[in-house]
Amino acid sequence: MTLKERIDSIIHTSEIELAGEAYKGKYELNNIGSIKDFLIHKLRLNDNGKNKVYSNTDTGEKITISREAGGKLAGHLGDGEIYQKSLVHIPQIIENMQFLEEMKPEIKSDKEKPKYGKYSYYIIGANIDGKSYTILSTIGHNENGIYYDHNVFEGTPKEVFAQAKNATTKKFDRLKEILQKIEGVEGFSWSEPGAQQPPSTNKYTKIFPDVQGKM
Repeated sequence: MTLKERIDSIIHTSEIELAGEAYKGKYELNNIGSIKDFLIHKLRLNDNGKNKVYSNTDTGEKITISREAGGKLAGHLGDGEIYQKSLVHIPQIIENMQFLEEMKPEIKSDKEKPKYGKYSYYIIGANIDGKSYTILSTIGHNENGIYYDHNVFEGTPKEVFAQAKNATTKKFDRLKEILQKIEGVEGFSWSEPGAQQPPSTNKYTKIFPDVQGKM
């Protein structure tokens, strides 16, 4: 699939529904230590102390949560409550997210050695607490394994893509760069949030706390 086709597929795929209160009993909001402990000891490791391996349905890519990733994910408290609530759903996000694009790291000088040789970007639309959000996941690849991180944006993927084209905040930088790779992106019919789009034939994927399994 081309990038344009992947974007079209993403904006026509129904949101998954994630329970906003699923984090309760697992970690405390606005508590870096509590969130980090959950990510590293519950999402990163299985009962035998080995790294859990998550599989993405779209590409088959195998993804793990490194200790470094756990620390960085926990440190984004300034991204707000919905972001913090989304962390408990990382296994479901990884499973259901759709591949967007692969890119090389930005190298600012000849002496700089990038930490990761390439980055894969995935998108998923999610309904959390009755509102639409778009989750952009970043997968970094190097010889030591895989790095996972994600950002949460308000709005559907179609709305977020439209916002990204003219955004000036750093949070949108990589998404904006990806969209600029498409020649004639300004003319896409889906570029405006109010544009008409065909209804999806997919139903919501509902993920509730009682069916998530033990973490």
